[in-house]
Amino acid sequence: MRVDEILGPDADRPVMAAALLHDSGKVDSGLRTPGRVVATVMAGLAKHDEVTIRRWAAGGGYRRRVGLYLLHPERGAERLERCGSDPLTVAWTLEHHLPRGECTVDQHLADALREADND
Repeated sequence: MRVDEILGPDADRPVMAAALLHDSGKVDSGLRTPGRVVATVMAGLAKHDEVTIRRWAAGGGYRRRVGLYLLHPERGAERLERCGSDPLTVAWTLEHHLPRGECTVDQHLADALREADND
């Protein structure tokens, strides 16, 4: 289901931008679908250890690409903020992988954005 179908008039421009751009940081990795699958498995092996992931991103080769992929929320949020995006769009991009209730985005909007993304 699309976020505008879920939220109706509450799906304003910043919400729609959040729905469309929250994964924009993935482009930095240059990974396609098979590489993203491997990156997800590697993340599980690293147990989402931020030190390891940042070390991978700072290195070279394939591990760098995996590290950049795993840091996509942060990288996308930074880029959107530099471009002058709405704070809601930036916040959702940064926080969209946080557990329910742990992000700063209004819970109603966050739930709708999650539902639309997982549909």
